[in-house]
Amino acid sequence: MPGGKLYESDFEETTIERLQKQGYQYIPASQLQIRTDLSQVVLWDRLEMFLRHRYPQLPTNAIQALTNLFTDPQGTTWQLRNQRFHEMMVKGVDFGYEVGGETKYIHAYPIDWDNVDSNDFVVVNQLDIVGKMARRPDILIYINGLPLVVFELKSPFKENATVEDAYTQITNYTYDITQLFNYNTFAVIADGAQTLHGMPGAPIDYFTAWKSIDGRTVDNNIANSMRTLVEGLFPKERLLEYIRDFIVFMDDGKQTIKIGAKYHQYFGVLFAVEQAIRATRPEGDRRIGVIWHTQGSGKSISMLFFSAILSRHPDLNNPTIVVQVDRNDLDEQLYKTFVAGFSLVGHVKRADSADDLRDLLKNEAGQIVFSTIEKFRLKDSEAEHPVLSERRNVIVIADEAHRTQYGNEQGGGFAVNLRRALPNASFIGFTGTPISFAGRDTEELFGNVIHTYDMLQAVEDKATVPIYYESRLIPLDVNNEDIDEDFKGIIAEADSGDELDQYKAKWAALEKVVGTKHRLETLAKDILRHFSEKASSKEKAMVVCMSRQICVDLYDELRKLPGCPYIEVIFTGDVSKDPKGWREVQPGSKYAHIKSNDEREEVKAKLKDPEDPLKMVIVRDMWLTGFDAPPVSILYVDKPMKGHNLMQAIARVNRVFPDKTGGIVVDYIGIATALKEATQRYTSGGGRGEPTYDIEQAVEVFYTYLQEVRAFLPGDIDTIGWRVLPKVDREDWLAERINELMGDKAEPFILAQKKLAKAHLLVRHLDEVIERANEILLYDILATQLKKLQGPGQGGRGSTTQGDLEKQITQLVHESVEANEPLDLFKVAGLERPDLSILDEAFLADLQEKKHVDLRLKLLQKLLEDRIVVIFRQNKAVSKSLLELLEKTIAEYHGNVIQAADVIRAMIEIKKKADEEVKKRSDLGLSEEEAAFYDIIQARGMEAFDNKFIADLVHKIVNAMKTKFQPDWTSPHRQEIFSSVQTAVKHVLMREKIKGDQLRFLTEAIVEQAKEQYKNWPLDA
Repeated sequence: MPGGKLYESDFEETTIERLQKQGYQYIPASQLQIRTDLSQVVLWDRLEMFLRHRYPQLPTNAIQALTNLFTDPQGTTWQLRNQRFHEMMVKGVDFGYEVGGETKYIHAYPIDWDNVDSNDFVVVNQLDIVGKMARRPDILIYINGLPLVVFELKSPFKENATVEDAYTQITNYTYDITQLFNYNTFAVIADGAQTLHGMPGAPIDYFTAWKSIDGRTVDNNIANSMRTLVEGLFPKERLLEYIRDFIVFMDDGKQTIKIGAKYHQYFGVLFAVEQAIRATRPEGDRRIGVIWHTQGSGKSISMLFFSAILSRHPDLNNPTIVVQVDRNDLDEQLYKTFVAGFSLVGHVKRADSADDLRDLLKNEAGQIVFSTIEKFRLKDSEAEHPVLSERRNVIVIADEAHRTQYGNEQGGGFAVNLRRALPNASFIGFTGTPISFAGRDTEELFGNVIHTYDMLQAVEDKATVPIYYESRLIPLDVNNEDIDEDFKGIIAEADSGDELDQYKAKWAALEKVVGTKHRLETLAKDILRHFSEKASSKEKAMVVCMSRQICVDLYDELRKLPGCPYIEVIFTGDVSKDPKGWREVQPGSKYAHIKSNDEREEVKAKLKDPEDPLKMVIVRDMWLTGFDAPPVSILYVDKPMKGHNLMQAIARVNRVFPDKTGGIVVDYIGIATALKEATQRYTSGGGRGEPTYDIEQAVEVFYTYLQEVRAFLPGDIDTIGWRVLPKVDREDWLAERINELMGDKAEPFILAQKKLAKAHLLVRHLDEVIERANEILLYDILATQLKKLQGPGQGGRGSTTQGDLEKQITQLVHESVEANEPLDLFKVAGLERPDLSILDEAFLADLQEKKHVDLRLKLLQKLLEDRIVVIFRQNKAVSKSLLELLEKTIAEYHGNVIQAADVIRAMIEIKKKADEEVKKRSDLGLSEEEAAFYDIIQARGMEAFDNKFIADLVHKIVNAMKTKFQPDWTSPHRQEIFSSVQTAVKHVLMREKIKGDQLRFLTEAIVEQAKEQYKNWPLDA
């Protein structure tokens, strides 16, 4: 009344009015037909009326029997009855009835899903219900007499009436009037400041706001929350869509959890379905688009909803859906999600092998198939992947699209094979990484961004919890002035841009510093103290370390501490490198550090279970992506990370969990700058905007570079069909191409191929470019072999950038046409043994009769260079002179100044010098490290002493120095250690009667050599 107070009933009335505007009929409870049984929550007369209208062929007794069937779902608990009712409501039931003594059957539904207006939408308020207790819910939404939605409202005008109270009331209703929840689809709770929807029985943390009416505009204004919910979710057609397509009962074999879509999932999936229908039409471009939903916001469930809708969409005519990921562990997790969602998608299949995948995709029946990208590999003698299906109703879902659909393999590899296998398939990318982070043109490959849901909005919506940052840097226990700069450098370059050798060296150096015993002792104490203070009894933590060794060492340090909880180490094994102890069961655990897949799954389940005593896992790389463990609330970071790798890692602690107010990232290594940069990109709409290049221009650039590379080889070679040659012929053919590029052509070819490879990345998805895949592969292999033959300092590996790291490492380890088919250049060149024992006069005489002379010389040069470096490692002057002589000889050969035989003669002479050095050391009993000191003394012209005396003297000097060496002994601040080494050398020389200028010279020369040779003591010991 005017000027009076406002009450909860006013909030209730305005909500009813909002629903009436959506076409719902409002009937106060007092005006319903007289209910003789107040425990009955179904409006029988309205359900029977709908069934009679929908199935007019049914006699009256059959209508009553069908009504009984729908209203009496079986199950020992209300949760089981609710699941059974939902299944009957959405999927229908087979119903038999008799007419004139004949039994007939229909498939019946309690809702007309195809014709919205055929259904009866009613709002009822304050309905008395008697169960264990008598209760009166504020608002019920009935569809065809079935109570499908319950609202519980608290007064916006009372400060102490909260949405938490409404949640508590709904929860108590599940005990007091259980029968209402046999039919409930979801609940709405509101207090004027917040309006949330969720599943009765779920923790309040999983109730969420509906923040969009059209899916494009997000309304974060809490004053509008009820309006946005009603106008965004309760239009009749939309509500039916939500109930049918966006509610799933997830059964993992241990428990069943009912999940409903959040608004970003609903709209994102609906928009994606629209684009899928467009893209798969005969005139469609087969590019569905990209869904970017930030990590932790339910991307896997969105993929489940999307697949379920497509599977039964009439326009797609029973489609095949291929869910494709890039790693086995992600394939396992996503597959398990779909298996758990059986109630929505039915049976799904997973390809166990490449052959299995081919068989599955040749099947014309609609199905959902899981596979890792590498199963689209070629068989022996296949030049390209065979076509498996030409149907247009094949849809490929690429998880983490930026990683899986470009292919770092030769010539485009698995991603290109996939598109050849399914030439008319349409593609959609799902990613939690902003498009700008992908570093590849995701939109050009998959189509436009369909829907975006970034980190900032996810936290605002409480779809994820906020992440808090704590810096707890541990001072590095070294005194080297330059270490801080190196430390900053590795942080800044952890994901891009530096030269490979420098990058690896910096990483290795930092790893040594980070893994020192003193530092790990400090780290372990701080982690345990922090975890004890911050974590609740049900919260857990992950620790990220730089290496497997550091993981183990930190585990050992933690286990020494009193009060250390149950912890485990998770990383993959390497049978050729793992210490025996890593495969032995650890004290206090039933597992070894190296765990089987089944054991890792057991540990994963323990980490996800808040009641399990496992409190912490230590990892290097595993479980940092695609792994959900909601109880994990703290991430201890002791490893440099950057960009999307960093954001993927910290997302491990952003999952919603009861009473979890936020995740904590504790930084021990200095990721603050990288975190700020990455967070900025994750909260700025996913880096969307104008494309960075025009595709037609990119194609033009590609063909320009392709012509440049082609010019290096004869014009009549078959650059497409070479892959189908028999293996031996193919190796010989490739060796001929390498021979043609040796010498002056090699470096320009490598540079031209590098430009071509970069241009190819931008256009490799286009059909006209896919046709050239074998040609691109050829140039890739040739460039890789040439770079390996060139060696450091000649445009080879030393100039590889970190941007090429993944590709170069893969190809240098697996130089092959197929992944497991290495190209043995020594064998091709006729060198049965890759060593220098063949360099003799007989080899020289045989040289001219052999093929691939240039290749033979290059391989021998490389072997000889390696031998010189190893033998004369401590004698830089000799090493340098021999390498220069060898390089000069090869250059004269390529300049046509000398013949191949002259090169071999020079090589034999150089080899003789190396052999003589080895023999001399052996005769005198000198080790490699002692040889350089022997040369210093001998070079002084000490004719009075025989070789044995000098060798014995060297033994004594080296042993004396080693008793004085300490870490960092050559640094200025450790002058006293340096002086003690000098004194030790001088004392040995003086005892052997060496004095005067000789004493002074030898002392200085020996200590100078020691400074170079033992500067990294004790690592150089």
